[in-house]
Amino acid sequence: MKNRLFKLGIYLFLGIGILGTTFTSCSSDDNSVSNIAVEKGNYESLTKQELVIDPQIKNANALYTWFDHTSNIVISKEEVLKHTFDKPGQYRLSLKVQNNNQVEMFMYNVVVKKSVDYNYVTLDLSTFDLSKGVNAQGGKIWEKTYIDKTLLNHQIFTFSHTSEYPATWDGFTVSNVKDNKNYNESGSAGFIENQWGAMPKGGIKGEGSPFIIGYWAYYGKDWQATKGVFEENKYANWVKIGDGKDSYKAVNISIANHPWPYYGILYGDSFARKFKKGDYFKIMIYGVDKENKIKATPVTHYLADFRGDKLVMSTDWSKIDLSSLGEVSYLVFQMETTDAGDYGPNTAVYFCMDALTVDKIE
Repeated sequence: MKNRLFKLGIYLFLGIGILGTTFTSCSSDDNSVSNIAVEKGNYESLTKQELVIDPQIKNANALYTWFDHTSNIVISKEEVLKHTFDKPGQYRLSLKVQNNNQVEMFMYNVVVKKSVDYNYVTLDLSTFDLSKGVNAQGGKIWEKTYIDKTLLNHQIFTFSHTSEYPATWDGFTVSNVKDNKNYNESGSAGFIENQWGAMPKGGIKGEGSPFIIGYWAYYGKDWQATKGVFEENKYANWVKIGDGKDSYKAVNISIANHPWPYYGILYGDSFARKFKKGDYFKIMIYGVDKENKIKATPVTHYLADFRGDKLVMSTDWSKIDLSSLGEVSYLVFQMETTDAGDYGPNTAVYFCMDALTVDKIE
């Protein structure tokens, strides 16, 4: 039955009426039509990877139509097929080559396997709605930045956020501000009113694209947390992954410098001193397992590093490998600076993040 239906599909694809029609093979007669489908072999591909099939026909006057009989759709009208399959499986493709009334048919079998990143879920802030956001620094920030008891949610990710006192917040918020000026300079309004930028002037998708700002409120939470046990209300900066029904492995994240600590490290400010040899400013990313236990070894990234002969501090996004954290239900972010006193860091404990990627475990 399936074979008959497939043959029927071929005939319809060729545009040939079945009843009252006699099929002939290719000949020197220009008006002849071929119903003989020539098998052209097997191909392999991966999801999200472009498959290229060159039939080597080189007929400039011909019309080419590639048809996917598995999905029943035309996928190309070019001579050389360039196509990406989103789902794994076995695909039966045909190529119709028509030159006036002469038609040739070629058949291809394609096996599509899962790519390594098939089950990846990546934070995509281009779909985050900032239309109702608060105007700030020539852009907008999340409208609930200063509203307490409101978590930041997007896709499968839930970000910590609190605003316990007027005009204060901690955890995470979203911004599309492309201003990265130094507001510590004389005559400026200061960073308290201008804390919404990133040194790259936007997210990983370019200047003015949305990104996430993290502020580490160590003084209110992390210092009193029970070591090794994760509780949402005892950590300032965390991201919950999924709703608990599925499991995920950490893959990577993009991190960038925030202007406040960047310029404070370069020149000093009213709180922080200029960095000298031996100083550093780093972020540690911990994984939390299904039993809410914080994994002992974090992934560490140096936002500023003066342990060598010169200060290393980027103004661009850095892609950080998180795969060593393995399966995680949460990520917890903490910071450390050598410019600290009895009451904690003098360096402004801000950072920027984007494109957090996890791998759904089947």
